[in-house]
Amino acid sequence: MLDPHGILARVLSRYKDADKWVDASFEQIKRISNTKVGDVGQDFIEELCGELKFDCSFPEGSKGKRSRQSPWDIRIEGRTFELKTATEDVSGSFQFNHIRYQRQYEGLLCVGIAPEIIHFGTWTKAEVATGMAGNLVSMEKGGSASFKLTKRPHDPDIYPITQFEDRLLDVLGRLDA
Repeated sequence: MLDPHGILARVLSRYKDADKWVDASFEQIKRISNTKVGDVGQDFIEELCGELKFDCSFPEGSKGKRSRQSPWDIRIEGRTFELKTATEDVSGSFQFNHIRYQRQYEGLLCVGIAPEIIHFGTWTKAEVATGMAGNLVSMEKGGSASFKLTKRPHDPDIYPITQFEDRLLDVLGRLDA
């Protein structure tokens, strides 16, 4: 007798998350959808900015709720940022997806969540556009609308979240220059 549930269970048994996430501090992030990973990143940065006394806001739609369609994702100290959140993959990298040059933002803020530590990087849009943030690869063959930035935790421009205040002040200063 045909057993579709058994077939799917057998196929699923061949796939699993990397063991590095099992019982890790941030294991729960691997159990939510990719869209919600971005929401987690936004909420995390909002609360972190609040704790550090940085003024922080999000674009709002006509009904006063956070807008999902905006030229920028978050405003910190009056400056607009594209905010990307990624979890560490099995090779130890972060894949920050859907970075767009055509959007009207001033800086890029990337949050990388590993099993036990949070990393981040931040650059001005000019640094992103000129390759100083790293090599951006098109998300679609022959396309030029959406890009991916791959970073590793030990890259020289990726920092532990404990350095967020100093590094954010640094990029805000570069934006003001």
